[in-house]
Amino acid sequence: MKNEPIKISEKFNVDTATLFRAWTDESALKAWWKPTGKTLSNVENDIKEGGKVAYHFESEAETTGKLTIEGTYQSVIPEQKLVYTWNWIVDDAALENGNYLLTVGFEAAGEGSEITITQENQSETEGIHPHEEGWKEALEALKTYLEKEALNGESAQH
Repeated sequence: MKNEPIKISEKFNVDTATLFRAWTDESALKAWWKPTGKTLSNVENDIKEGGKVAYHFESEAETTGKLTIEGTYQSVIPEQKLVYTWNWIVDDAALENGNYLLTVGFEAAGEGSEITITQENQSETEGIHPHEEGWKEALEALKTYLEKEALNGESAQH
């Protein structure tokens, strides 16, 4: 059971270029992505095959450790598909690290777009596991961010 891939999709009322930018741009990521309540403090994102991706998170409370998610892009088709390793490195001895392969697809869907995330476990041991619930929360936060950006864009045009 632990090695079953997670697959989740969500539709958005923005085009694929806007959705892709929200997924890859450092300032956008800092605005919406807060896994396990942590704050994204730094992003390294060399979006090309073989390029490095790393997200560094800080915790508000000193009671929990730092979190780094890092990997290497294996396939990059801008505004369509990203495939990269997704390795959780937790600064907390009680938690095992987790190694995954993440595939993120961006597709036009009607007047908007759709993101599909597939997360596959790459190790036999079950480490920290970003569960489906965590992805649902992240995509809800992304949707809220994009809706707020759309409203800000509309008010700026008036």
